[in-house]
Amino acid sequence: MSTLKTNTNTNKNNPKRDQNKRRKTVDWLNFDPIPEVDRLFRFTCKHPALHVHMTGSYGHMFVDISDLPAPSRHYLAVMGASRHRCLSLIDHHRRKFLEKGGNPYWLLGVDWAHMKYRKLDYLNRMICHRPWMIHWKNFAVLITRRSPDGGPAFFSICSLHHAIGIMSMTHAMCTVVCCIGLERRVDLTQEEIDFLNIDDIDYWEARLSELFRKVADRPETNVEYMISEMKKTEKGMKRPAAKLCAMTTETIESLINAPPATYSSNRKSYSPVLLLANIDENGDDILEKEPPCEYPIYSHHRTFGYIDFRKRPEKDIPPFRVEEFGWDHVYNTMNEYTDTLTSRLDHMFDHIRTLTGNMSSASNSSGEGSPADQNEIDTTAFREAVWNYTQGLYGVRVDDYDYSKINRVLDKGTKTFIKLAACYPHKLTTEFTKALPGFKDSEKIHVVMMIAMARFQASMFHYTRAVCNYNAMCLSKKGWKKPLD
Repeated sequence: MSTLKTNTNTNKNNPKRDQNKRRKTVDWLNFDPIPEVDRLFRFTCKHPALHVHMTGSYGHMFVDISDLPAPSRHYLAVMGASRHRCLSLIDHHRRKFLEKGGNPYWLLGVDWAHMKYRKLDYLNRMICHRPWMIHWKNFAVLITRRSPDGGPAFFSICSLHHAIGIMSMTHAMCTVVCCIGLERRVDLTQEEIDFLNIDDIDYWEARLSELFRKVADRPETNVEYMISEMKKTEKGMKRPAAKLCAMTTETIESLINAPPATYSSNRKSYSPVLLLANIDENGDDILEKEPPCEYPIYSHHRTFGYIDFRKRPEKDIPPFRVEEFGWDHVYNTMNEYTDTLTSRLDHMFDHIRTLTGNMSSASNSSGEGSPADQNEIDTTAFREAVWNYTQGLYGVRVDDYDYSKINRVLDKGTKTFIKLAACYPHKLTTEFTKALPGFKDSEKIHVVMMIAMARFQASMFHYTRAVCNYNAMCLSKKGWKKPLD
């Protein structure tokens, strides 16, 4: 008995054992999801180059040549991640924002940021949830022709492309992080739980009742402590009043003299007031209509979300036809200003869509080691169905594709997973091991990557077409004002 007791004490005082135990426990409050995504892609997938394209392209967004300051790039990522309530990415980029020398008061919310970035909030939620609603007139208060660099309250074309690219890629990264189980769901404070359930009516009925269970407090992180202390100051007690940005005379004249577009006159999404983000179409404050969540507001109208394109209220907006405006148009439009970024994206799309011509049978559910897994089949039809179905959710159509194939190739469970991953990644509750039964982990990651990149490309389709319409209507020579739509 004494010998056994001695051995037990020795094990308890063994530093190596304690170190191994700590390694198994993930510090979610200081968790960096991007290196973990890189590690999973590198060792789980059969294609090591996949991590170079995904995490490499995402990381390149924050070091690419542009006049966007380094802290602002990470703040744009915080704004993008807040649309899908991805706490892991929000925490990651908040820390990076402070490391790059960002203004700590910006972490109180988007209303404390510079007006230049507050005006991007409207495009942020449109690109994330309903990119087909982006109109060329939305750029009237974002771009100026008076100075090459855009001025303090305006964007240059290069910086605007870069900013939209960061936010769109962050939306896609939210899909990846939530699908493969890297989203933080532990050590949540009450305000974080409120933030994650901001659009759940049943939750708020229970939340506002006296019988709602309180969540135990946990030690605050450095960023959270800084935010709570700033809220106590006089500057942090009251949200800054919204102020309209100064529009140049040229921009105002272009809006007045421009002929009406083919869109319905009832549309108000191009209103300069709406670009301030905290004001809706009726001029009312959005915050007064939302539940009283104390989590910092990095993007207004948090209850705004995806709607099925087939059930869209804007029936006058036709589907986006790839044959009329494809990736080549996007590449040529953006390559003039961000050549390194577009080259990376071009290689990434080609690699992901043609990642594997053959893979193990996805329909087999007998396990990883069964003999049937050794039979390789052509999965071109499956990959095309996943890609086209995902882009169809965002209104992108391919005329020469038979969409009846989707129902023959994808079962109902797979289509449900794709729609959740593309449009509602923050609502995914199924574990990665249980999703897509019959698929290997490497195949599941490939499917997740196709979903993320298909939605990213669809967002860039709508954005770039609106930019081309703006160039044709406002920046063209006199006598030639005709939008592509």
